[in-house]
Amino acid sequence: MLSEPRSPRRWIRVACLSVRPPLSLLALLAVLASGPVACASRPPPEALAATRDTLAGLDEFGALLLGAGLPVEAIPQGRSVSPVQAERLRRHLAILPYLPQHYTPRFVADELLRYVEQHGQGLSRWDLSRMVQEYRSLFLLRQDGFLAAALTGEPARWVGRVEVRDHGAGAAEFEMGVFYTSADGESWRRADSPNLDRL
Repeated sequence: MLSEPRSPRRWIRVACLSVRPPLSLLALLAVLASGPVACASRPPPEALAATRDTLAGLDEFGALLLGAGLPVEAIPQGRSVSPVQAERLRRHLAILPYLPQHYTPRFVADELLRYVEQHGQGLSRWDLSRMVQEYRSLFLLRQDGFLAAALTGEPARWVGRVEVRDHGAGAAEFEMGVFYTSADGESWRRADSPNLDRL
């Protein structure tokens, strides 16, 4: 007499019943399963409260510094930025490692901080935030060959491999350190740096 064909479901059941996990594995799974419940019941550590408060009160200038790669704890907290603070921030930004998306916000931050240093007196954060807004439609060429938004580092278009030239570096008709603008995202033209003295 021929036996009945066995279904895949029956084979899976037989396989699961024949394999017995070790007791230590079951204990480990039980501990891991209870872990998120135990962790979720704890209040957040106080160390994060300062970071949360700093981020909650962030203005455009602070957001620019954060986008440039500056750690949250290094962002100035006062209502103004003095020339001494500006110099320290420029030095701090110069030694920080950065990702490609940090290049354009760091370039803009350096330009604003250099302006504060040359101005010779502190500038209010409100004035600096207004100055930041002047860069909102500008783009810069990054080292990886992308034209990227000056304030965020968000890539808009890849224009080619950056090469060293006689008077700088660039890709295709674009140069590093020069601002560009585009109305349609296809045709790009040079743009002047914002005139910070008129603000």
